[in-house]
Amino acid sequence: MDAEERHRTCWYARRTADLPEDPGSHTIIDGQLAYCAHPMIWPVVRYEFDVCNCEDCDAYRPRRLDKSSNN
Repeated sequence: MDAEERHRTCWYARRTADLPEDPGSHTIIDGQLAYCAHPMIWPVVRYEFDVCNCEDCDAYRPRRLDKSSNN
């Protein structure tokens, strides 16, 4: 699984439509700013997050599948 897919499936993965003025050290996916909300990562990195960090992340926690969906 590549870093972007891992971020998409992680419980701590979040996105916001509030884009920074300088997107240089941020990850934008589908027009939204991607970041990690893990309680040990968020206070330090905040929105200056590179999704490449997801590839080998020890805090990765997969989301539960929605049992009500047919997918």
